[in-house]
Amino acid sequence: MAAGGLFRNYAVDIVLLPPPEVMEAAIQINRMLIEKTGDDAIRLDIAEQIPHVSLAMGCIPGRSLSQLNVPLEQLANRLLPMEIGIEGPVTVVTESGDAVSGINLAKEDPLFVLHRSVMAQLAALSKEKCTPASFVREENEELTSFTLGYVPDFAEKAGFERYSPHITLGNGDAAGIENLPVLPEKATFSTLAICHLGNHCTCRSVLWSSPAGGKRV
Repeated sequence: MAAGGLFRNYAVDIVLLPPPEVMEAAIQINRMLIEKTGDDAIRLDIAEQIPHVSLAMGCIPGRSLSQLNVPLEQLANRLLPMEIGIEGPVTVVTESGDAVSGINLAKEDPLFVLHRSVMAQLAALSKEKCTPASFVREENEELTSFTLGYVPDFAEKAGFERYSPHITLGNGDAAGIENLPVLPEKATFSTLAICHLGNHCTCRSVLWSSPAGGKRV
């Protein structure tokens, strides 16, 4: 982190990064969605809009980022790797009436233990108000109201009993697309990471990740 980063606020998402086979399938489906809809607001790739499974979101001061490293590494060593069921692509309709597609993961107890543990670590840090400057964005890029509202309210809107683990694929309905990539029934997730968020709650960069991808088995 650059020295100036200590004095800025970060919109962060603590996430599970998918294994390569799931990462590649998510990117392929995203491209098919873009081709179908013409909407490339979310364009997944392995570097700047990284497919991920959100565990907890919030806006924190840069000086607090390093406080997450040790407890998150301990969680990774204790709980990862984790085999998780893949339920496949689904489409939901948002409050504004827009269709958004994602890959749902099975709601299994070990994943919920990880979710609640990560939420507790983030809750222990001082919070900051989410502003456009908290996010990665292009010059003059206007953040959506969803982006600015969802991150600080993640716990209330999507946490705990509301938690629905998934990988966002993009805007549009993936259900009607033919010849979608075949997803595995289960996949092993090994890497816990802190993402710096951009517009549409995309993972624009990895600020930290579990160095060994969790414990070895």
